[in-house]
Amino acid sequence: MLGSEIVDKDFHGISIRFSDKWARIVCDDNLFDFLNKEKGNTALQLAEYILSKYEQLAGCKLNISKDSLTIEILYHVYMDLLSTAFLMSKDSIPKDVYEKLEKKAQNIKLHMDVIDCGELSVDDNRYIWDSLEKRHKLIYKLFVAAKKISSKRRH
Repeated sequence: MLGSEIVDKDFHGISIRFSDKWARIVCDDNLFDFLNKEKGNTALQLAEYILSKYEQLAGCKLNISKDSLTIEILYHVYMDLLSTAFLMSKDSIPKDVYEKLEKKAQNIKLHMDVIDCGELSVDDNRYIWDSLEKRHKLIYKLFVAAKKISSKRRH
């Protein structure tokens, strides 16, 4: 059990705040760079680190599966990126469409700055990530394929 919040930046400079039943990941350039520039399923590597570090710090396991945690990380990061891309594309999107979706995109951005990963007993959306867990292999394949496509387009 953790008495107070502990901030960790030991994994590729990614800011992770640990507290009782929670791990909170800051969505910043360190996170985006790690997920997009390193090879393989980097979100899974991050989830494994978080679970291991939590157990080390708290003396007990964080009651979240690695696949549920990985899926939550991927969803939040890419929703943040899509919202950012939408907001930056104001001039290339029809005005009426942009006006209808601007507030939604801003709201998504607001909620994606920190990924709140909590146990089911404290996190009211944990069930979403747990329900997607049975499809983790497909989700991981899509993530790795998207990274490959993205890196080819950058070169």
